[in-house]
Amino acid sequence: MSAPNRKGIGLGDAILVWLAIGFIVVFGGGTYAAVHIGSWMAGIDAPPAHPIDLIAGLIKGKVPWPAQSTIVVCVMAGLVLALAIVVLMAWRQGASKRARVDKAARYLGRGKSLAAFSDKGAQAKAERLGIRDNPGIVVGKVVSTGQKFVQSWEDLSLDIWGPRTGKSTSRVMPAILDAPGAVVSTSNKRDVVDGTRGVRENVAPVWVFDPQKIAQEEPDWWWNPLSYVTDEEKAYKLTQHFSVGSRVPGSKPDAYFDPKAEDILSSYFLAAALGGLPITQVYLWVTEQVNREPINILKQHDYELQYKGLESTLELADKQRDGIFGTAEKMIQCLKSRNTLRWVAPTGGATVATDTRRQFNPHAFAASQDTIYILSKEGAGSAAPLTTALTVAIAEAMEERAERSGGRLPKPALFALDELANVVRWAGLPDQFSHYGSKGLIVMGILQSWSQGVELWGEANMRKIWSAANVKVYGGGVAEEGFLRALSDLIGDYSYINVSVSSGKSGSSRSRQESKERIFDVSNLAELDRGRAVVLSSGAPATLVRTMPWYTGPHKDAVESSIKKYSPQSEEEAEPVAAAAVANPWVTK
Repeated sequence: MSAPNRKGIGLGDAILVWLAIGFIVVFGGGTYAAVHIGSWMAGIDAPPAHPIDLIAGLIKGKVPWPAQSTIVVCVMAGLVLALAIVVLMAWRQGASKRARVDKAARYLGRGKSLAAFSDKGAQAKAERLGIRDNPGIVVGKVVSTGQKFVQSWEDLSLDIWGPRTGKSTSRVMPAILDAPGAVVSTSNKRDVVDGTRGVRENVAPVWVFDPQKIAQEEPDWWWNPLSYVTDEEKAYKLTQHFSVGSRVPGSKPDAYFDPKAEDILSSYFLAAALGGLPITQVYLWVTEQVNREPINILKQHDYELQYKGLESTLELADKQRDGIFGTAEKMIQCLKSRNTLRWVAPTGGATVATDTRRQFNPHAFAASQDTIYILSKEGAGSAAPLTTALTVAIAEAMEERAERSGGRLPKPALFALDELANVVRWAGLPDQFSHYGSKGLIVMGILQSWSQGVELWGEANMRKIWSAANVKVYGGGVAEEGFLRALSDLIGDYSYINVSVSSGKSGSSRSRQESKERIFDVSNLAELDRGRAVVLSSGAPATLVRTMPWYTGPHKDAVESSIKKYSPQSEEEAEPVAAAAVANPWVTK
């Protein structure tokens, strides 16, 4: 039987036992005190000092009970009743804050076993990194001790929270609010933007990339994805974002057409970047198929293998070529959206060089304390290829800055990647994840389920990124038995003594045997209470924490002001206007 389900004397039962003991003590002691004090007040002889003689004398009527003793009893009873009410109210208030799983907390990590993740331990790491008064990201408070569990500015994390479990309020927003450097936030909703934008803009400028109008943001700035393409390798990476981001979940790429389509897209991206053309030109080349402009641009810049590859594709049989270009067109479908194009291409007839709007520069961002919110929806028409490309471009710019700064960013940058498998389909993240922490790129990846990660990266890479995370947080709301069983195994067992009594002709005997059971079984984890999270961390036992939403922290007023400023307000209902009296033609004056 798991720890939360195991029966035993709980706090409520223990209180009842102590109340019973207290009643006996108070009744006996109160009677003794009342008789002595009342006799003294009445001016009569003192009753017997021995409690047994006193009680016996009262029962037999040999010891008098003056009226003053009754007054003393009433006063004492009132005090005891008031104390009992206070204790009961305190107990009920505490009970309302306890979750079903809290009984298991005593078997999990606490105290010295979590020293590296305590306020003190995290602060020591922060000071070593040159960060003062900001130890790290508070994951929650350990249920059994109340101490904070802090993810330091070296620790990378992977979270799994089911839908509507409070990850935005308890995990994403507090992390953004406490970040000491630049912040990259991804989401498919506007709640994080509205709640933290007003706070972050007091630190440095804020950017909102909203190609699908989630936050109804207007594009007064733009990012040119082709500014990322500086050579054929970067062109191939950009192509991969479109290939993975456009793939239907669960589908497999075609062994022939997908690689061929990726090859021509890579060459087209490179040609457009070299020619100073917008990304929309790539879509036109793909739909035209036989346009030789990209071949000529690649020839001019001595990319022989690329232009000869394009030439060979154009010379294929019509049916074969149509299949390749049709696959390529499918990969860049998001470029057909006019809303999306306003964010990644020149507008109003301008060119890449003449667009007067601010142009986002990932390298300048990497040297700042700015915040960028990257928003996208999942499903058909998703801008995920572009949001992924932007996120990766920023990460690589920060890596380059870290390498120029002695191997680490001067201030850690936070990547709060909510909806990681939907908004940012970053196929290469498992290979990059393990070394980001040492460079000051603090990635906080958040998935809705284990299978979501498997769908994006595959089982092997999902295990790879899970193992590489210094802090792993499960926030409940998941019903995948395989994942929950593996998590139960990682949390481990607790030991208890099982006492059995047997009786026979020769008498009774007692035997004691040590037994082990799971701390959390699958059902406990599936039913994890809202406001609780299980945390696995490097070099420490699993622990149970009470989450700390933003409205319980020091930024509460600032967040509320930000929400009031940026959250859309519902339109006020128009006051009904009295209709003008209509003249009745049948009534004459």
